[in-house]
Amino acid sequence: MRSLMVLWHPPDAPMVKLNTDEAFSTSTMEAREGGLVRGCNGGLLRAFCSPVAASSSFEAELMALIRGFEMAMEFSTRIWIELDSAALVTLLSSGQLGSADLRLHMALIRSMTSQRQVRFSHIYREGNRAADFLAGRGSRPLP
Repeated sequence: MRSLMVLWHPPDAPMVKLNTDEAFSTSTMEAREGGLVRGCNGGLLRAFCSPVAASSSFEAELMALIRGFEMAMEFSTRIWIELDSAALVTLLSSGQLGSADLRLHMALIRSMTSQRQVRFSHIYREGNRAADFLAGRGSRPLP
């Protein structure tokens, strides 16, 4: 069996890096989001965690990405977005809007990224532990 070392890498200046994640319970239909923006030295610029009203884990991922992207835009117009959802990275890189229930979120993301230099990439969950931790911390009950 081959092993793979998974590491988080900081972005090159003046880019910032956004990592987001979600936590979704299919039994309770509760969703949480978390994420962080870091600079070229790896230092934390902004972080967030909170419950969100989402009907699926994929929708919660999109909502976390939107919230994190809004924060990242405060620091740079060059943003590297790194997610542990390979399916979402594929969708974002394709130019498609996805299924009908996700199109509003996808259209908003397309609009937000259109005037910026944005890079999307996948990272394994082990490299996205900080965002995963924050998503787990956003566990307050939904109103």
